[in-house]
Amino acid sequence: MRASARPPFWCQGGMALRRLGIAGLQLDLDKSANLDRIAAEVRAAKARLPWLDMVVLSELAVYGPSTQYAEPEDGPAERAFRALARETQVWLIPGSLFTHASGAIFNTTPVIAPSGDVIARYHKMFPFTPYEQGVTGGNAFCTFDVAGAGRFGLSICYDIWFGETTRTLVWQGAEILINPSLTNTIDREVELSIARAAAATNQCYVFNVNGAGKQGLGRSIVCGPGGEVLHQAGSGREIMAFELDLDVVSQVRERGWHGLGQPLKSFRDSEVAFPPYAKGARSPALDALGPLAVPKPHLKT
Repeated sequence: MRASARPPFWCQGGMALRRLGIAGLQLDLDKSANLDRIAAEVRAAKARLPWLDMVVLSELAVYGPSTQYAEPEDGPAERAFRALARETQVWLIPGSLFTHASGAIFNTTPVIAPSGDVIARYHKMFPFTPYEQGVTGGNAFCTFDVAGAGRFGLSICYDIWFGETTRTLVWQGAEILINPSLTNTIDREVELSIARAAAATNQCYVFNVNGAGKQGLGRSIVCGPGGEVLHQAGSGREIMAFELDLDVVSQVRERGWHGLGQPLKSFRDSEVAFPPYAKGARSPALDALGPLAVPKPHLKT
């Protein structure tokens, strides 16, 4: 899904520079009822940093991880976010929220333009099963264009653990991966390495915003297209604001990071047929792992 925004805001020698003002809001949030707090933080960020073009929040920021708060698409929360985007004139990626449709519940990220229009909705492909129960995974990838900047790809939290999701978005042209997260477990350290690896192997920016406070551990991360860490947040409230240069992505993909590897070209030019992706392929090794289930205690009682 694609959309257009405002014209580029920097020009040099008659040539537009592909830059974007973007902020990730790692907020100290409660387990639910965070809409007013989020709206105030978005307004404050835009007032303090009027050059912002996009604001990104963490996964399930509004209501937390309970499916009891699931709303229909274009429900009260989404309508409030649409009004907020229109008021502040930013592209708003409000983390995600649970939505219901046709008897199923999805973990959904709406993409809201400065006009207040929802130009895309992405359903998380990989719910955190077996722990996240009652949530249906989506099956459609989501990219969108911001005129004057570039193409963005969306994934949500656990999706980034599956390298195929990021690679497909990049194959579709994404230059920045927006990845709202909600992690409060000890594997957050591993997620930081996954974010860096996703950036390096796909030569893209990775903007990973995690929840903080009662919701998550924080430690959001922003990576450049060589896998370099542009910023890693602490565990509390933090506003991560950047002016990202999308032409850097083009340069890295053309020449390699610091003139080194060009993995996307190698992937494009390879004639390898990867066995796991052949139609109907089965893996005896993976089939032997057993069902996807919550682990049982080691000791019998």
